[in-house]
Amino acid sequence: MKRVGNSFKGIFGGVIAIVIGVILLWWNEGNNVRNIKSTAEMEKIYVDVKSDAIDPNNEGKLIATSGKLVNEEELTDSTFGVTIKTPYMRRIVEVYQWEEDSDTDEDGDTTYTYKKKWSSDIINSTSFHQSGHDNPLQKPYQDEMYYSSKVTLGAFTLSSNQVQSLSTNGNYNSYDVNKITELNLYVSGNYITSSTDLNNPKIGDTRISFVYNNSTDISILAVQQGETFVDFVSKEGVSTNRVMDGVHSGIEMINIIKQENNMLKWILRAAGIILLFMGFATILKPISAITSYVPILGNLVGSAVGIVSFVLGLILGLLVITIAWIRFRPVLGICLLVVIAVLIAFLIIRGKKSKQISE
Repeated sequence: MKRVGNSFKGIFGGVIAIVIGVILLWWNEGNNVRNIKSTAEMEKIYVDVKSDAIDPNNEGKLIATSGKLVNEEELTDSTFGVTIKTPYMRRIVEVYQWEEDSDTDEDGDTTYTYKKKWSSDIINSTSFHQSGHDNPLQKPYQDEMYYSSKVTLGAFTLSSNQVQSLSTNGNYNSYDVNKITELNLYVSGNYITSSTDLNNPKIGDTRISFVYNNSTDISILAVQQGETFVDFVSKEGVSTNRVMDGVHSGIEMINIIKQENNMLKWILRAAGIILLFMGFATILKPISAITSYVPILGNLVGSAVGIVSFVLGLILGLLVITIAWIRFRPVLGICLLVVIAVLIAFLIIRGKKSKQISE
């Protein structure tokens, strides 16, 4: 009966999962509408400009410009003797550590497994359920970021926030071996490491890498302010200040933002539906747990519970999305409400027919 008891204990967690799923779906739909309206607003007002000269008439306007990224400053990490002519450089420090995973079976018994991985964050092993998997308490070196004081795009100067948003598309590997040896470390490819064999590291080993920006052409979509840029804030309160590698027109950058927003929308929709499904499955789990002691019946009921949980999660998810659309996009919301009503009616009619056949 332990299995049944544990399944009842999980009901509260199922309710929490449903609540979180509903909140996530509601927020996602509202955020998506704000993003749609913001990109539509940008499409109407942005101005494509050349970067070789600053036009005072564009002061305070949303502009799109592109050109050569220019930086004359060298950035230096004195600890490891790394010097790169770049507007942006990062030192990344990773430690080889234990990570704990858990798996709970139908009887509520939890099994803990441990695997080794490189992580830039220290994994707290004091909370592990099994001894013998101890991680270091801190990293021997910390992550660092370095920025140039002046980076230009034609006549424009990038703001500090824009410099910090530049991509790190270059990997450094020209280390001074003598300098690294003085630190009792080794060079292995793109890494500085404490491991004598980076292909077979030990717990506590450290590896350090440097990445940097080596872009040539970039594009910017932001508000012109003097010789630099500031965020564009839409009527919906969405801020935009984008720096992209390569040469892009304003409409191309806006379309990229649209694609990113659309991808985020569907990812969060899927996450919300999954949370609802898991919530209902957990709430209905006692039914399958009670019948699990009868092999054939248990399998049938377990499958039915899974199907019912999925259908309930999908219907509730669509209902939340519909109500959110009625709130944020009335016409589409009403159309979706009709679709859900048809789906529910279809399920009811099919259920009655199945009952009649069985009788």
